[in-house]
Amino acid sequence: MKMTNIKYTLILLFSLVLSACKKQESALPVPYDLIVEGGINTFIPQQYIRLTKPVLLSGGAPQPINGAVLSVNDGESDIPFKELGKTGIYTASMKNNKNYDGVYTLKIIYNKKEYTANDTLQQVFPISERYIPLSIKVNQNKAEITIPKHTFGVLSAQQWLIMNGKRLWTPGKFGESYPYSYSHPFGSPNALNPLTEQNTIITTDLKDSLSIYKFSLSPAHATFLYNVFQETDWRGILSTVPGQVKGNISGNANGFFYAMDVEMQRIAVKDLSPQKK
Repeated sequence: MKMTNIKYTLILLFSLVLSACKKQESALPVPYDLIVEGGINTFIPQQYIRLTKPVLLSGGAPQPINGAVLSVNDGESDIPFKELGKTGIYTASMKNNKNYDGVYTLKIIYNKKEYTANDTLQQVFPISERYIPLSIKVNQNKAEITIPKHTFGVLSAQQWLIMNGKRLWTPGKFGESYPYSYSHPFGSPNALNPLTEQNTIITTDLKDSLSIYKFSLSPAHATFLYNVFQETDWRGILSTVPGQVKGNISGNANGFFYAMDVEMQRIAVKDLSPQKK
């Protein structure tokens, strides 16, 4: 599986959960009313959440949900979100986006139905050159950087984004394909059958720099992602029917509303110590 936008993968997974059942001959109902993406981050005050309808066919584009009433409680007050045109993307500026150890609560009203979700904001451990999930091979003035998509057995769950050049992480660009990688506190899901390694390879000059983002994950978010990867990246080659993965959205909706602390550093390639797997 290529390293594509995990958000689109989640939409497709949620939508196809029931459609893979070959025994059912009649048309399947839409499994969910809506799919939720996005949440609260500490990187910028402007926050973005996207609401879409389930994708019923592989390759289909997510259809936006317009006209929903959406707000997020930051532990002190409810912050209303406003839709950007007819995109299904709802946005608001939140001054209190660093309420560490606090709970952020999402509320959606759509078609006279109410949906809620919450997540806890945990502070990210600072980026340290002692542990960045990558390895480097140097050949004269060139460096080949290998970034594994999954590493296991760390003390705390972490999400990473490591890129070269001038490309930046923009939380409001839901269609963007970012090469995220993940550090899991859980063990490898199948120790008897080693996983096919999934890596991002960057070839660059030693004088260049990397943009390194590190995202905190709450225990609930980390468990959700681990379960999703069990149905996607790590699913056995003979398994064809995706399992049911429910996020933290109440009612007949799916997805995961998150609260994530974000740290970003620009680090010169030459300053990164080569790391062995």
